[in-house]
Amino acid sequence: CSARSRTHFQSMGKGGSASGTTAVERLGPLAATIPLDAKDVTKRSIRESIPPHLFKRSYVKSLGHVALDLCWVAGTWVAALMALRVLPGFCAPLVWCAYWLYQGINCTALWVLAHECGHGGFTDSRLVNDIVGWLLHSSLLTPYFSWAITHAKHHHYTNHMTNGETWVPSTANPDKASVKFAKSPAGTWRRIVVVALLGWYTYLFTNATGAKQNAGQSHFSPSARALFKPKDANLVRASNLGMLLMGGVLAWCVSVWGASAVCFNYLVPQTVCNFFLCAITFMQHTHEAVPHFDAEKWTWLRGALSTIDRSMGPHVDWRLHHIVDSHVVHHIFSEMPFYGAKEATPYVRKHLGVYYKSHFGTAVGGSEFLGYWKDFYECMHKAVVVGPGEDGFLWFR
Repeated sequence: CSARSRTHFQSMGKGGSASGTTAVERLGPLAATIPLDAKDVTKRSIRESIPPHLFKRSYVKSLGHVALDLCWVAGTWVAALMALRVLPGFCAPLVWCAYWLYQGINCTALWVLAHECGHGGFTDSRLVNDIVGWLLHSSLLTPYFSWAITHAKHHHYTNHMTNGETWVPSTANPDKASVKFAKSPAGTWRRIVVVALLGWYTYLFTNATGAKQNAGQSHFSPSARALFKPKDANLVRASNLGMLLMGGVLAWCVSVWGASAVCFNYLVPQTVCNFFLCAITFMQHTHEAVPHFDAEKWTWLRGALSTIDRSMGPHVDWRLHHIVDSHVVHHIFSEMPFYGAKEATPYVRKHLGVYYKSHFGTAVGGSEFLGYWKDFYECMHKAVVVGPGEDGFLWFR
């Protein structure tokens, strides 16, 4: 990595501790972890540091963002069709690639708004939130209620090694051949390709990357007791219904326009969206200098403050409703509207001091967007297994 948060990193041995150094000395400021007995930083004190009006939700703002995002989707689609019509044929591959990437960003923006609905941060009405969220997530082939339920667990148990819901790292021996391969360039690229093409639905169908005791549990099964309570069964069924209805819409589209048209116009951008979801979640909670915790060392605040603000560049951050660059606030106050979280971030950063985590500034060819994906590769390459180290925490090694 190369960014404002970077310091000189050293490799960790089996014992997890560089001799005679603290985690911050060895890994840099991102390793600073709030003490168990901290009195000056609590959830209440963080909330009091934020102007109260930033917690207020607005129907006009929230629904306006949905309307704007739908316009972006339509506008991008029309622009691509017009470009294909007026440009020479040899430009078609470039037009399609640009369309897939940007429409994938647009789909991710809508997905983020549905995610806001699941948290209750969209409007003050649970009914409005659930209707909008169910429609948006179903249209993007995501089970709205089912995922919202397990996502709440992710927020509650962030960086918890036994109860964490997503991207829980392995504790395998770093000397194992499979781990060494995973950290090789070939192994890293294989992980990235698998995450890009299969990661999202592998997680939904098998809870891959979640807590080990929940392995094999499906977001589509009302009887998945490790994920859902009996009272959630009808919500899971409603989520499945949304998926089936969208599947029916796509089948009708195939019958009218053909499979290739549906694939090029919808399925590829939707796959890009799925990849963004996996990558963003991974990056917001993964850095070689940020620890995970066992049950004895974990607290809710420690987990929440293990979140890392990053950036995909000003435009993409704005398009994605600042889910990338205001994620720390979002993890502490998930019911806060996204437009409030962005404004609240400077206040929270000041209040948290050394316990605020961010990784900004990486650029490739002057592009922070490309820099983000460079950092993604580096994290996928280095952040594979954890082991015990300083302060009894689990550090990447």
